[in-house]
Amino acid sequence: MKKIQIQPNEEYADSFFNIKPSSEFIPEWYRLSKSKIGNEKTELNQYSPKVTTSTFKKCTPFLDAMTSGYTVFLTADIEVIEKDNGDPMILWRTDRTLITEHTTSQWDGLPVPEGYMSLVLKWHNQFILKSPKGYSLLFLNPINRFDLPFQTITGIVDCDNWDGPVHFPFFIKKNFTGIIPKGTPITQIVPIKRDNWKREHKKFDKNFSVIAAEKFYSTIKRSYKSNSWIRKEYN
Repeated sequence: MKKIQIQPNEEYADSFFNIKPSSEFIPEWYRLSKSKIGNEKTELNQYSPKVTTSTFKKCTPFLDAMTSGYTVFLTADIEVIEKDNGDPMILWRTDRTLITEHTTSQWDGLPVPEGYMSLVLKWHNQFILKSPKGYSLLFLNPINRFDLPFQTITGIVDCDNWDGPVHFPFFIKKNFTGIIPKGTPITQIVPIKRDNWKREHKKFDKNFSVIAAEKFYSTIKRSYKSNSWIRKEYN
């Protein structure tokens, strides 16, 4: 099993350790969502048998992405206030640094995501993350968490060679004010193996397509998970 090393970079950081497996951050809205369309009781649509009555809750790739890797979470409440100029002001009560700002000139030319304030803030990270040789770390907004009032910017860092902490820039949604509670996931970390790739454009193979379809449709419930999915472990 590969190992990701997490080393404190600040005094008392271990007292506020905030990196856990992403599987521990499945949101309540996902748990409460329905697994079947409407009031359907069957697994297949009686008018179109190749179509299941499952909702996104039974989509293995959707959940697989959300639970991949590790997640960094807030260790204290923060309050977001909108300034007169429209920029966000972030407040918290602890003495630790939780958020810093980038100067506007550093992000000059970067398109601002629609619906977000233009100021780029930065989640402060107290730890140095080291990946195994040949592996990089993908840092991104918690996957499929469209409910969060911020958008963390995506980046890849070769953490097998980089020996410093990685901080996480982000945008706040427009018109959002209020408290983002401690425990909120702010960044997801997914290890990726570096390699060289080349595209190969193959010709249509009817037999391959027929066999693949038969394999998928041979199972009624969760065909992809039953026939193709491989379990990933992050501890």
